[in-house]
Amino acid sequence: MSDMSRRADDIHLPPGYVLRRVRHRPFAAASKAAAAGAEDGSLFWHPREDFFDAALLLRPLDEEPRALTLAYVLLLGLIDGLASVVPPETPARLVWPDRLLVNEGCVGGLRLSRGPLVARAGRNDVPDWLVFGVAIRMRAAAPDDAPGRDLEYTDLHEEGCGMVAVSQLLETFARHLLRWIECWQEDGPAPVLRACEMRFGAGEVRLGERGDAWIGDGARRRRRLLAPALAAPSWRLAGLDG
Repeated sequence: MSDMSRRADDIHLPPGYVLRRVRHRPFAAASKAAAAGAEDGSLFWHPREDFFDAALLLRPLDEEPRALTLAYVLLLGLIDGLASVVPPETPARLVWPDRLLVNEGCVGGLRLSRGPLVARAGRNDVPDWLVFGVAIRMRAAAPDDAPGRDLEYTDLHEEGCGMVAVSQLLETFARHLLRWIECWQEDGPAPVLRACEMRFGAGEVRLGERGDAWIGDGARRRRRLLAPALAAPSWRLAGLDG
C-alpha cells in the first residue's frame, strides 16, 4: 500500500500523540492550530511520497531557554528514527543547529515557530507553544541528469535508501522522539545535549546547559546562541511547501 493511500488510522504511533493528517504545509498548519488552542502532542503530517514532512506542537512548562533545548530532542528523534530504517552503513549526522546530513549532503532538518511568552506552572516567560517542523527529502521530483553536481543537498533515494517509506519514517520518528522526550523530562536537558554532541561529529560542537553552542577547535571555538540560530532554518529543500 502506498503512503498516499494509507489512512491516518493505519499509522501506528505510541500513546501521547494526536495525529492530524493535513493536505499540505503541516508546519504552517500546526502553527495556525497552536495559536487557535490545539492540544499538546498534536502531530501534523502531510502524506506525500517525495518528502517526509511533519510538525509537532508542544506546550512547554519551562521558561524559554530550557524550553528551546527541546529542539535537540527533535533532532535526535529525527536522526535516530532515520538510522533505524536505512541500511546500517548509511553515514548520517547532524549539523548545528538544524540540519540532517546523509553522506555529507543535506536531506532536511528542523525548523521552529513559537508563540508569545506567558506565565505558566508558576514560571514566567514560558513559550505558549512551540511548533517543530521536520522534513526529509525522500526522492527528487525528477531524475537527476547530473547526479553529484549539487554537493550541498541530496535525497534518500540518491543515497541508496529508496526502500524507506514515508509512513515508516513517521512511525519510527515518533517512537524515537518519545524516548528522547521522556529522557528530557525525567533527567533534564544534559543527557540530550551530550547525545546530540555525538551526532554532530566528534569534537565539533560543545553545548552549554542552555543549549548554546561552542563551535570550532580548542581555543578557537566561537559561541553561538541557540534562540537566534533557530529564528530561520539554515536549509531549504526545493519542492517543500513553506
